[in-house]
Amino acid sequence: MDEQLELYTEYPQPAEEAETAANIVALMEKFMIKNFTGGRMLRDVHSKGHGCVLGEFTVHADIPEEFRVGVFKDPKTYQAVIRFSNAGALAPIGGTAPDIKRDARGMAVKLVGVPGEKLLSDERNADTQDFLMFTPNVFFCPDPEGFLELMDALTTNKLVFGWYLLTHPSVSLSLIASLKKHANLLELQYFSAVPYKLGDIAVKYSARPVLKRTSDLPNRPTDNFLRERMQAQLDQESVNYDFMVQVQKDPYAMPIENGLVPWSEDVSPFIPIATIKIFRQTFDSPQQMVDCDNLSFTPWHCLPEHRPLGSISRVRRNVYQAISKFRHERNDVPREEPTPGDIGDL
Repeated sequence: MDEQLELYTEYPQPAEEAETAANIVALMEKFMIKNFTGGRMLRDVHSKGHGCVLGEFTVHADIPEEFRVGVFKDPKTYQAVIRFSNAGALAPIGGTAPDIKRDARGMAVKLVGVPGEKLLSDERNADTQDFLMFTPNVFFCPDPEGFLELMDALTTNKLVFGWYLLTHPSVSLSLIASLKKHANLLELQYFSAVPYKLGDIAVKYSARPVLKRTSDLPNRPTDNFLRERMQAQLDQESVNYDFMVQVQKDPYAMPIENGLVPWSEDVSPFIPIATIKIFRQTFDSPQQMVDCDNLSFTPWHCLPEHRPLGSISRVRRNVYQAISKFRHERNDVPREEPTPGDIGDL
């Protein structure tokens, strides 16, 4: 990119991004149908949900003034629904894999009771706000075109995918670094990977456990041991996370449009601005798992003050909406957002 870059600024290419989004949707729908084995149709990515847990999201009273916008405007506690998942980076689109497989893991946070008009036209009256994070601190690819190329190679055959990895070393290194075996979902730090507006500035988000623990992998892991361990822990105790922001300080070293470039924590450390508390609870009954799977999470379900930034997020807007509608129609369930009155029924 030859133009002079500025802080907090996007550089969209609407025509190219619209075409890429349409191609991604077509590819994902094709393979969701191909890999459908009956029952409920799963998400295209993050297909394997470990469960949705209930908690609260408390905004701190002493955060810097520049952060006091949107949901962070005032010290306040929101109800929250949090979905944990496997990213399914190397699983079939719309399919799942055993938890012992190397993968990235996701944490999607939905705040409930957030008034105000949201950016998605079909969800303007929903009083919720989503924050999506996963374990890598960068995206798998620099831009949407790269993601489409990766998905196309991954869904063709092993030879094509292997050649893709050989000819795209930066993506290969990112995948190798991102896909790991994890022993406990509640011990991991999660990142937004891509930037968002926070009022007039640009930030990335992260959620980090308050207590630092490191469990060992099980000797004989079941296919769903991550869910089993999470349920066993929440039977005994609540779990807290620091919810943090990292401010863009340099438009070149910390770019908006390239999702593969990490933002240096030495240059701009993460600053805690809220606390997530996950309650002691039971979350894994069959009906709870179905209700969890029927929820939708998208970075574009947000107040304008928290608008996603960059080409990856701009394309995600159309892709997430289209795939969510496709999946819910196939499963013959409505797309509904939870309210404070019914959150305890999830």
